[in-house]
Parts: sequence; structure tokens; C-alpha cells
Amino acid sequence: MTDRTDFDRPTFDRTVIRAVPHPDELRPRGLAIACARCGATRDWLLLNVRALVFVRCRCAHEWHESDLTRADFDESFTSVERTWSTLEEAMTALAFDGLLAGAIWD
Repeated sequence: MTDRTDFDRPTFDRTVIRAVPHPDELRPRGLAIACARCGATRDWLLLNVRALVFVRCRCAHEWHESDLTRADFDESFTSVERTWSTLEEAMTALAFDGLLAGAIWD
């Protein structure tokens, strides 16, 4: 029997998720989008996963926004400022885990 080495272990690519806050309204179709769960119309977290862009609300509701492209996301993204081990850790640290649902800042 031989010992397993790192070369024997399957490798999995980690999916990179980039996030950028978007405090204002989003108007990809000319009309402001609203969260289907809580009705919020601003203070979003935009998430980029491969070529897709998702919108996440402070209430933790998240959806794929087909009218936002990766190019739209890249216009707001500057550089990596922080990394987290899990999506849940990131959402908690960025306050998009539902705890601040309904909170509005001016």
C-alpha cells in the first residue's frame, strides 16, 4: 500500500466571486429595480461570478440580473481589497446577510 500524496487528491477550482457595493438605485432597463422580498430600491451589493452579475439586497435576497453585464460590473470594480474563505463570511462582514434588512443610510 502506498501513501497518498497531494498529487493523488482531486483538485477543485474555487469559484471567484467579486463584490462591489452600489449605494444608489440600479436602472439597467431605465426603471429602478426593487427587491422582490423587501421592496428596497437602493443600497445593493453587486456580485460577479464568471460572466454573470447578481444583485444582493441587505435583506439577503439575491438574484441574477440579466440586464447587468460583466462590463457593467467592471465599471464599478477597482481592485481586490479583502478576501474571505466563504460566501457566508463575506456577506456577514459586508452586512448583506439580512441582519440590517430595512436599514437606510443617507
